[in-house]
Amino acid sequence: MYLTACVCTLHWREKHSTSARAWSQRGYDNREIVLKYIHYKLSQRGYDWAANENRGPVSPNLSPPTVTGTSSDHAGLMSLPPEPPGSAAASNVPLGDGLRPAPQAVLLALCQAGDEFSRRYHRDFAQMSGQLHLTPFTARGRFVAVVEELFRDGVNWGRIVAFFEFGGVMCVESVNREMSPLVDSIAVWMTEYLNRHLHNWIQDNGGWVCVQYFFLFKLQ
Repeated sequence: MYLTACVCTLHWREKHSTSARAWSQRGYDNREIVLKYIHYKLSQRGYDWAANENRGPVSPNLSPPTVTGTSSDHAGLMSLPPEPPGSAAASNVPLGDGLRPAPQAVLLALCQAGDEFSRRYHRDFAQMSGQLHLTPFTARGRFVAVVEELFRDGVNWGRIVAFFEFGGVMCVESVNREMSPLVDSIAVWMTEYLNRHLHNWIQDNGGWVCVQYFFLFKLQ
């Protein structure tokens, strides 16, 4: 972890001039990162998801699955799947005030890290899916309970990757159980938690760019 921190610090110093540091402190748009990660996870299961532009828990557009399989069927990921035109996950996602869109390299590294995490802990995630017992009335409580336990002893990049993967599991499970309106709600909960509880830690530890180095040094 020390090596990862050193690399991230060096990268930050090389890439950010004094005039650009104000942008860096604001960081990337967490909502955009969440939406694109969820889109990627659902696309692995054959669902073409377009998030509603509204921030509230409203029904997303989900087409029937066109392919089957799990994340292990997508080894060798080279690029993110394209988002449906006009979707909130597409490149024209409305950004938060003063926030920038995340670079493709950051999004790709996060998805790769999530896939590797899922492969390593496949049994645990399979067991979790079976025990979630999601309903529209229990979903938020399940989300809060798991996330609070995940970060009970502090924050690190591994737990942030696990947070995203858990959110992806909840979204896939919701669609599998014909509760697709929950997907937009889960996206909102993830974004809110990132903004309120994880954003400062991410910025203090080099920003989202460091997820690339976490993937290189920690997961290989």
